Amino acid sequence: MISQNQKKLIRSLHKKKFREQHNLFIIEGIRSLQEALNTKSQIKLVVSTEEFSKNNLSLINQLDSSQNKTITKTELNYLSPSKSPSGILAIYKTPQYTKPNWGGNIIFLDQVSDPGNMGTILRSACWFGISQVALSDGCIDPFNPKVVRSAMGAHFCLSWMGTIELKDLKNLEIIGADLQGVGIDTMKKIPKNWVLAMGSEAHGLSNDVKAQLDQTITIPKIGIGESLNVGVAMGILLYRLTQ
Repeated sequence: MISQNQKKLIRSLHKKKFREQHNLFIIEGIRSLQEALNTKSQIKLVVSTEEFSKNNLSLINQLDSSQNKTITKTELNYLSPSKSPSGILAIYKTPQYTKPNWGGNIIFLDQVSDPGNMGTILRSACWFGISQVALSDGCIDPFNPKVVRSAMGAHFCLSWMGTIELKDLKNLEIIGADLQGVGIDTMKKIPKNWVLAMGSEAHGLSNDVKAQLDQTITIPKIGIGESLNVGVAMGILLYRLTQ
């Protein structure tokens, strides 16, 4: 059983102000929850349907029975921010990231507002070993449930993520991705420590960010199309920059 107060808490975490107030966020789905369980992150509550628990005993057995509450499918549909819940929902304490490491590489996102793109970028960052993500004002909350679902546990592999102005990223070569930049394949030397700045698909990098770039790069187009999805472009650029 789950109490009314617990239901109210879960529903409140659909909104950013309550996620920040409680320092908690929602995780849904088997893969995302499994990644969270593989870390030392603090789990507060898990709710799952009886059917899900029967079909996923290996996952359920990793949970403390006092933390896992069985609820009906109707209750889960009410509590979940998803249109099609997977059968399990967890409440986790928001990771307490360290301060930025100026000796490491950083991704800077300029007003990236699409949750799917944000989640894909976080997954790509972890895949290529980039553990720091800076966000400008105007970015979507990285703990938005849609971002978390898309990121599939990437939040837990980061050492730092936070909102900061580009000018405050110190002693790093600032590289911006823009259609007017030089081809990434023509870069003769990749700097030791860099910031990769990426803008939204709709607007690209803002003029303020462009004015601060040390160099501008692009991915040469071989076929046709207006532009690449920002998450896809991020993966291609990180592959080149981490070689």
